[in-house]
Amino acid sequence: MKRTYQLAYILLAVALLGTGCLGDLGIKPQDRIPQQGAFNNVTALNTGVLGVYAGLNYGATQYITTLLTDEATMPRENNTGRGVIPWRWQYDPGTSAEPAAAWGAYYDVIDRANRVLAVIDQVPATGEDLITRNRLKAELLALRAFSHLELLSYYSVDYEPASPGVPVMTESKLSKPPRDAVSKVYQQINADLVAAKSLFPANYAVSNRQRIDPLVVTAIQARASLLQKNYDAAITFATQVIDNRALASAAAFPNIWTDLSTSEVIWKLKRDNGEERLGVNYRDNTGRIIWAPSFKLMESFDPVNDIRFASYFRNLGTADAPRWTAIKFVGGQAALVNLADAKLFRTAEMYLIRAEANARKATPNVLAGAADLNALRAARINGYIPEIFPTAAALLDAVLLERFKELAFESARYVDLRRNNRQINRGPKDVALAQGAVNLTQADREYWLPIPQAEIFANENIAQHPKWLQ
Repeated sequence: MKRTYQLAYILLAVALLGTGCLGDLGIKPQDRIPQQGAFNNVTALNTGVLGVYAGLNYGATQYITTLLTDEATMPRENNTGRGVIPWRWQYDPGTSAEPAAAWGAYYDVIDRANRVLAVIDQVPATGEDLITRNRLKAELLALRAFSHLELLSYYSVDYEPASPGVPVMTESKLSKPPRDAVSKVYQQINADLVAAKSLFPANYAVSNRQRIDPLVVTAIQARASLLQKNYDAAITFATQVIDNRALASAAAFPNIWTDLSTSEVIWKLKRDNGEERLGVNYRDNTGRIIWAPSFKLMESFDPVNDIRFASYFRNLGTADAPRWTAIKFVGGQAALVNLADAKLFRTAEMYLIRAEANARKATPNVLAGAADLNALRAARINGYIPEIFPTAAALLDAVLLERFKELAFESARYVDLRRNNRQINRGPKDVALAQGAVNLTQADREYWLPIPQAEIFANENIAQHPKWLQ
């Protein structure tokens, strides 16, 4: 896929170069083709869409989530300095790359998508080509919606409808947009996802799970609905996914992380040789552990009966001198260590979304929520005995803990803590090298990701997060 993505990026770049500042001067560059001419058939259009996919940078949210939260601890062998400043909560908007990475990455994807969307309806197509063109448009709309959702999740002031969110971008242009209200971002995300679903051909599905299909769109809708506190919609969308994509069996589950199985995977980003190796965030290619799984995280599992423990963690040392490392992204090929595919959505998350939504409804359905949580645990823990929850609050606490465990290192923990108004509390075994970075509260500015300083300098209309102005 790397070669395909490279070609796609080159073609997309050619298209983008035709819409630069020279256009404002009325000068048409002779060595570049116009954006409209870059995609003169559906085959070229598909290559351009792959170029949009190529911009997805899962590592940006994965890494900052690991660094800011209680997922990881700093081992003494990490003498590289990588990530130490944000992990110690000493970062600022201008000098730390990690908090800013997702901002640029996802707006780049949005811009690429908008450039192709601007011309897609003019690409000649009839018959099967028209069906394909509509499907490609659906993928672009879903990519734009997903990117806006990621930006909102990490950079909005909060998630209330009237609060400042992030700029909504539906066309590619030089501009200085302010933050749009969270409600407007929600509206655009929802509209793009509904439009995307209407464009897919009937019964369309991607067997290798590497591109967006209607099931992926439904999963995005489930996640977005939970953030919007539209719990009935979250339950509906999560149910649609669950009914179409079962949880992995105990035998298949470990193979998800070595890419031998796509069981319960809804959407993943294929990683090929030469591309970003997500596993290096935890152990570099020399074998040095950069960020180790926190003891708080590992001790939340039953290491004997929970099949996730051996699929997520490995001791590279001895019982007396342990060297624990995260192995979710190591992959299955020794020659290509750390090159596992990134799993963006899995059925397990849908069970957790539905359980949480049932607990949060105006009239909670604790029994239904407990059934989903117990079903997930039973699929992961040998000999599991279902738990009874006396209240919705108790169920919510259990769901949040299960998300900490099930979705570890999958870019979930930071947003989970933010949207649940929870502090970041690191375990006592995890803070030996933290220089006091033990508890981070909502009163601390570092709890909130800032708008990158470069954006603030370039765009006087965008407002920094209020906590970074105090």
